Amino acid sequence: MTKKTLMLRILEFLREYSGATIKDISSSLGISMSLARTVIYRLRNNGYIEKAGKGYILTEKGEWFVNKFGEPRKTIEESGTGEKEIVQTVKDTAQSLTRPSEQTMVKAPSKPVEKIMEQEKRGKASKNVSEELVRTIEQKIAEIEKEIKTLENTIAKLKEELEKTKEELRKAKLHGKRGIKKEEKGLPKPIMPINEAMSILGSLFNTLVYQGKIEVVGKLAVDKEYYDEFIKKFPLPVRDAEKLSPMEKTLLEEMKRDARVILYAGKEYRLV
Repeated sequence: MTKKTLMLRILEFLREYSGATIKDISSSLGISMSLARTVIYRLRNNGYIEKAGKGYILTEKGEWFVNKFGEPRKTIEESGTGEKEIVQTVKDTAQSLTRPSEQTMVKAPSKPVEKIMEQEKRGKASKNVSEELVRTIEQKIAEIEKEIKTLENTIAKLKEELEKTKEELRKAKLHGKRGIKKEEKGLPKPIMPINEAMSILGSLFNTLVYQGKIEVVGKLAVDKEYYDEFIKKFPLPVRDAEKLSPMEKTLLEEMKRDARVILYAGKEYRLV
């Protein structure tokens, strides 16, 4: 899987911490304030985020983008929690219910107990007290049995959901392997307007973007290998920029509009 862009990392951060400020983003991602501000302004200009108080939140476009190309939410299997761990956790919970805690244990006052013992010694112990105690114990046992039954049902449902998840993952992996050959083709040209590329490729366009075969630069769709070779030329002296091919000049201009490069000291272009 290809390395995440800084734009995607910031969108993922705002998905988890909606309303975060530029300072929050700079501190959490370990980047400078100026760089964070540059990328934030680019995301805002492109409609991925919007201002909310002192911070920023995702727009519908930003939500779609980060859910499509960002880190997916982890399932039970992906998080490393196996079926045995789930079952064992629930069993431990059930066992904890059968053990009286310090909070649930009722400490009878010493004086009434002494009086009862004294009455029993004298043959005057109350039969009603013993019966009430038995009823209380039976009620507690019934409550515990009910909780255990609920936990057993929960375990059964978790097992069922786990099996469904395994089956879905198996089908997804199988489908992915079958779809690789069908999705080998990419852009007809190294650089194309996004609208034209989507018109030609259809739904395959988003798949190729997710697979890292297409780099979206502003309003352009760029073949990833072509893009990777082009950015190797940076830092690019201004005098050398004039020697670029027409296609490379088009890409450079779009990268400037998309805040991917900056003109440093009026002498050279640098990647953001």
